[in-house]
Amino acid sequence: MSDKITAQHLERQAVVYVRQSTFYQVRHNQESQRRQYALAERARELGFAEVVVIDDDLGRSGAGTTERKGFARLLEAVCRGRVGAVLALEASRLARNNRDWHHLVDLCALTDAVVIDHDGVYDPRRLNDRLLLGLKGTMSEFELGLLRQRAQEALRQMIARGEVLSEVAIGYERTEDNRCEMTPDRQVQEAVRGVFAKFEELGSARQVLLWYRQEGIPLPSKSREPGRGVVWRIPGYPRVLSILRNPTYAGAFVHGRTTTRTRVVEGRARKTTGHTLRREEWKVVLRDHHPGYISWRQYLRNQDRLASNAAMRGLMTPGAAKKGGALLAGLLRCGRCGRKLHVGYSGASGNVPRYHCKGGQINHGVAWCISFGGLRPDEAVSLAVLEAVSPMGVRAALAAWDDWAKREDERHRSLRLALEKAGYEAERARRQYDAVDPENRLVAAELEERWEGTLAEVKALEERLRELADEPAPSEAERQRLLELGDDLQRLWCHPASAPELKKRILRTVLEEIMADVHDDPPHVELRLHWKGGVHTPLRVPRNRKGQHRRVTDQDTIDLVRELAKVCADFEIARILNRLGRRTGAENPWTEPRVRSLRSHRKIDPCPPRAERTWCTMAEAAEELRLSPTTVRRLLREGILAGHQVVAHAPWVIARDNLYTGEVQAAVRAIHEGRRRPRTLAGQDEIPGISTT
Repeated sequence: MSDKITAQHLERQAVVYVRQSTFYQVRHNQESQRRQYALAERARELGFAEVVVIDDDLGRSGAGTTERKGFARLLEAVCRGRVGAVLALEASRLARNNRDWHHLVDLCALTDAVVIDHDGVYDPRRLNDRLLLGLKGTMSEFELGLLRQRAQEALRQMIARGEVLSEVAIGYERTEDNRCEMTPDRQVQEAVRGVFAKFEELGSARQVLLWYRQEGIPLPSKSREPGRGVVWRIPGYPRVLSILRNPTYAGAFVHGRTTTRTRVVEGRARKTTGHTLRREEWKVVLRDHHPGYISWRQYLRNQDRLASNAAMRGLMTPGAAKKGGALLAGLLRCGRCGRKLHVGYSGASGNVPRYHCKGGQINHGVAWCISFGGLRPDEAVSLAVLEAVSPMGVRAALAAWDDWAKREDERHRSLRLALEKAGYEAERARRQYDAVDPENRLVAAELEERWEGTLAEVKALEERLRELADEPAPSEAERQRLLELGDDLQRLWCHPASAPELKKRILRTVLEEIMADVHDDPPHVELRLHWKGGVHTPLRVPRNRKGQHRRVTDQDTIDLVRELAKVCADFEIARILNRLGRRTGAENPWTEPRVRSLRSHRKIDPCPPRAERTWCTMAEAAEELRLSPTTVRRLLREGILAGHQVVAHAPWVIARDNLYTGEVQAAVRAIHEGRRRPRTLAGQDEIPGISTT
């Protein structure tokens, strides 16, 4: 026994620390485990009565990047003074970094614990032993770094040569000599090409996803189950996006698209992977490395389009073209602060666009920069773009016809390939069923069920192909109609079937952005079109003055309401306007609240109360003269009683003084006494010598 182990050491525990770096080593390097566990017997031979084995860290690295619960237990036991000796096969078992190693050595020195390995016993309180322990820790850390450096350098050399060492993307296969080649499965090839063709057509990864899910067309993916190979599933958004973003499909071998970042958490280094790098920072890019489904130029164009579709991420990008009616959404930029303009919708139908710059209000609480209606600017910019691209109209019409035909062929081809694959699987299932012993019912029943499943899939695909075949084919008349529309792009642009998102994609194809500002004298919107080719074109669009818009009430009706408000209430005004056939600016019938709103907006005073009037209505005059309204109406018609109407169907307005004129009072007395009074038309001259009394 070593003289460094005293009776005080033997009274305490001997801790045997067991560790292997990976689960592969745990599973296959059994001899290393046996040697480490054998240290417990050596501790007993040295005289320790209590031996504790800590093997919680099997399968964990000792480099210090992961938390080791077993090592933490060891440090806690040493700190409590319960440990007399720490046993490990070598220093690298205890730690692969100097931080953990020297921490353990310092604690052992403080608590008078010795360190034992297969070479000997070390007392950390002795300078020579402490020097040896320090050298062992440094060599252990250096050994790990050296091994890692050799492995990484060899890996870098292989990657620089373009050797494929990891799993390849769907649609490719890895060869025995670490090359990459297209899969011979034509169904998989057509499926991958279809994703890129559909993205070229629709311009949005989400729209591609919706189309595949709407049509019920599956995409291939690698199965995680061993032996299954390729499985077909209805895609999700990550699946579509991973295909569009993978440079492998452009024939390029790329390594280092992501990086690992290290940060200190609770005193330890924590590494996180999967942080995306910019294209310029990729470590290895070998173009034309293998056959591609698309060209490198198309790949770059797709990435730019995906980046421009990523709205609401703090980026000044147009965003994906959506279904809203605002054609310039995403293209407009404020000419005062440079922020991207927001769009809102108003109007009775909720589809009248309005552009406004409210980025300052959202971020800093300041007032809006500019705001203007979108109908006129949309129309003006559309006309400018159509004028620029009008020579390409017929060519675009022919391309649209070809794309439509190609799209239909895509659907047929995809279903035919799927049917061919399903037929092969059904035939394979039949052969398996025929080959099994019929008496082995457990196996035969399972194979029969698989065969029936493949036959059902074949039947479903055949039914879908028949449905596509029954769809009416486009006629020559429709093709001629499309060519006519291509010759008149403006009529095609305004056609009800032209989708807003398609118009937006056309505008974004030729326009980079549009700077906008508003002016009040005279009121107009100043636009500056930045074309893709670098040309800048100014455009001036007039604006309505304040209070002028498409749905404003006409001035004649406003003047009529102003006059009627002097003599009748709001509900009577609404009744009169409706009888006259007048409508609001929004073409709605008049109601009491609408009349009240108009008066309030135009600052028109309401009808004064009866006590403040110097006039009366026909009903009030009949009440005061104690006559019927019909009799008063006759007096008004004959001109005996003076009064007037603002407009037909409006109430009569009679000055109160007119009720007490001699002619009116004489007529009233005659009516009350029952005497017949000859009718006199207004303006009729009296015959001399004949009295009317």
